[in-house]
Amino acid sequence: MYVIRWSVILVLSSLALMWLSVVIGWYQPSSWQYSIRVLGGVYFFLAIAASGVITHQSYPKDWAFIFLSVTITLFGISLFFH
Repeated sequence: MYVIRWSVILVLSSLALMWLSVVIGWYQPSSWQYSIRVLGGVYFFLAIAASGVITHQSYPKDWAFIFLSVTITLFGISLFFH
């Protein structure tokens, strides 16, 4: 259950930080779809790092699945922007 909770938290916080940076004026995206897909790509690289590079006994493998589910969710959300 915590996998879903962390996935939702990461998706919402990532989109909120992106929206906040636009409101403050730090970043003006030319395309929301492209920006959300780039953010999904960042989470995909985190998933690769979590599954392959960071393989410790105390490190839970669930984080790779969390990052992958965040990636898929962000790419799904980006389909609503044209």
